[in-house]
Amino acid sequence: MKPFLLTGAVAAGLAVAAGAFGAHALSERLTPERLAVFETAVRYQMYHALALLFVGWVG
Repeated sequence: MKPFLLTGAVAAGLAVAAGAFGAHALSERLTPERLAVFETAVRYQMYHALALLFVGWVG
């Protein structure tokens, strides 16, 4: 398997897991501002994972 595809798949899986963790476990522990920052970080993680998958696909 190409390294970029593997790395992108793992990064995407971690982004999904982090998003679920934030939505269920952190929603009551963080302030709305901190939760928004966490959601932004998870979104950027997914963007980068998709970019890695794209590079692996075209490369």
